[in-house]
Amino acid sequence: MLESEGSRSYEFTDLGKIPVGALPVALFNRVQEPLLLSELMKLEGSVEIALSAGLSCLEERRADLLIYRAQLRRILVNSLYFLEVKADGNIFYKIGVTTRSIEERIAEVQRDVRAHYSDVVVNLLGFWEHRGNVDLYFKHRYQPFNYRIGKLTEYFQFPNVKVVLQDLGEMKPKVLSDVEVDILSLCDRL
Repeated sequence: MLESEGSRSYEFTDLGKIPVGALPVALFNRVQEPLLLSELMKLEGSVEIALSAGLSCLEERRADLLIYRAQLRRILVNSLYFLEVKADGNIFYKIGVTTRSIEERIAEVQRDVRAHYSDVVVNLLGFWEHRGNVDLYFKHRYQPFNYRIGKLTEYFQFPNVKVVLQDLGEMKPKVLSDVEVDILSLCDRL
């Protein structure tokens, strides 16, 4: 989490910057994605060992693997979206994930916001497929700018949204690995 920069100077590693929200979103993906796949390989290896050794914990290890694959699948099936919401002269932004079409989601957001404002216009600013993992980190990273609307919590007001758009825009489109394609298509194959 920390690395030395000389005799009395330390700096957070990329992994160490995540808990304090200091890592840009694109770098967050570059750090997290290999860790997610590494954990998957570890769990698969654990099942193989239990199977080949005839261990009594085989079913438990299979269950752990199935649960993890389901969690990873959930990340991959979700797309991240970033919306601009103009309502009664106010401008705020919404981050979220969806498995539905973005048009359906925008209509739902408009309906939700209309419960609090009368004139509502929602514009799509960004959409990233297979990036369900970014949602919680974004909310953590930008928590000081959170803007609650009644019980709605995924809204933000930024002094300069261009900085946020640049942070999100640096994310490359997700190219699924063979392992990830397998998870999406055969999640319950064990």
